Amino acid sequence: MTTSRFELASATNTTIKALVAGAIGAVILGLGIAHAEGQRELRASVITLEPVVITAKRAQLPTVYVTGRRDTTADDTQIASAQ
Repeated sequence: MTTSRFELASATNTTIKALVAGAIGAVILGLGIAHAEGQRELRASVITLEPVVITAKRAQLPTVYVTGRRDTTADDTQIASAQ
């Protein structure tokens, strides 16, 4: 009967591969973030506009009066109606 043994060379090889893959992923992620930040700064550049003055003549609005009476013809319900 044979027992399986932990192979140190295989585990070390797998660990190194995982570290290299993680480092490459981190570099790619960092470059992507730097590129996105550069694009955001380009879009956020300040644009200076000439001042604009808008003048308008103020008109007097007419006065509106709302009159109404209470309508009690419905069953125990009071509603207002305007004329």
